[in-house]
Amino acid sequence: MNIFVELIKAFSPSQDGFVFMWILVLLALAALVLIVERWIDIGKRTNVNAARLIDHISTLIREKRVDEAYRICASSGKRALPRIIGAGLRKAKEPTDVILNAMEEESLHMIPILEKRVNFILVFGNISTLLGLMGTIFGLILSFAAVARPEIDPVEKSSMLASGISTAMNTTLLGLIISVPCVMVFSIFRSKIDRAVQEIDRYAASILKVLLPTQSVRKEYRVSGRRLKEEIDTEPNIAPMMNLMVILIPLLLSSAEFVKIGAIELKLPEASGAGGGGEAAEEKKDAKLNLGIVISKKGFNLFHYFKAAEQEQGETPEPTDSKDKKAEIPKKDGKFDYVGLNAALAKVKKKTLFEVVRITNSQVPEDATLLQLFNYYTKGDFSSIEAFIDHEDVKIVAEEEIRYETVIAVMDAARGTQTPHGNVTMFPNVSLAGGIAF
Repeated sequence: MNIFVELIKAFSPSQDGFVFMWILVLLALAALVLIVERWIDIGKRTNVNAARLIDHISTLIREKRVDEAYRICASSGKRALPRIIGAGLRKAKEPTDVILNAMEEESLHMIPILEKRVNFILVFGNISTLLGLMGTIFGLILSFAAVARPEIDPVEKSSMLASGISTAMNTTLLGLIISVPCVMVFSIFRSKIDRAVQEIDRYAASILKVLLPTQSVRKEYRVSGRRLKEEIDTEPNIAPMMNLMVILIPLLLSSAEFVKIGAIELKLPEASGAGGGGEAAEEKKDAKLNLGIVISKKGFNLFHYFKAAEQEQGETPEPTDSKDKKAEIPKKDGKFDYVGLNAALAKVKKKTLFEVVRITNSQVPEDATLLQLFNYYTKGDFSSIEAFIDHEDVKIVAEEEIRYETVIAVMDAARGTQTPHGNVTMFPNVSLAGGIAF
């Protein structure tokens, strides 16, 4: 049901491609009116008990009551089969060629009436598909243009692009919803018309054998034969293949853009910075965070500037290199605690932003929330500040036994966090080290 809710929302003027949605609705209404009109008209022209009619007409012809047989055919109104047979009965006293020509000419008149405007149903189906694709491409252009704006945070670009493409794809969905029934109804009409034409040929040949008993009527003779000969050969219909290609092109382009935007920038860790948590900063004005996450079988350990400073001052004991040491963020119930890791990283981010923002704004309260500090930073100009210039970087060191899925989950936990009042980007730039099992 969510799909239909989103589809309804796409008609709002605030959504990309809403104009195409309303055009498609008008096209659907036009197709519906045409389908109803053709259904009624074809039904009237083919609504006849052909077997009973031909049996009765044949009996009248054998009894030399041709005029009565003609009146029955003439009273049938718009029905195709009686009119074609009646055209031959009207010329019953004429030579054979005249009778055949009369029936063939009437078939040239009646069969096109049966097929009248039926092809427009297929045209509406193709147009709805192409309009849907046009709306999708229009929405993609707008989405890519919005993502290309430099003021947008890189982490938000993927979600913006996904939202834009989702909105744009609604036009394609609606176009296909219209196109599929149109193609199906067109096939039904074509089948019904073909059956009617075959019925006309079969029963017309039966009447001719009774009307012209001394003449030889070829077994393969059809009154619709002249019409078939006069048809112009058409080229193969390549519209379905073109539609497929037009669908695939934007999908491939959008997939490529997702890969480009969604890719995480991975950098090899510097040899001198692998253990950056143990280094003390010389001056705060050019201090570096040197944030790192060590993933072990027991849980997570963090190393960063503030932890190194505390260890240097003796506030916290420096961890040993023993394999028996406990994890700073241990597993819970045998599973890695990603929530705890996210909370610990949020504290580090808060301390870092506080130190950076305080350089230009000494009035920042010490109890400011992470979101407030993040807003201070994003709205200010800190391009000249060298302190904690790597505040968006994190190094991830994993033991050999750690699986790739765990590393990806750690990246997600480090990339951002949710606060009661909004989301905060933390450490989107990732560097990897250590062995990762796949």
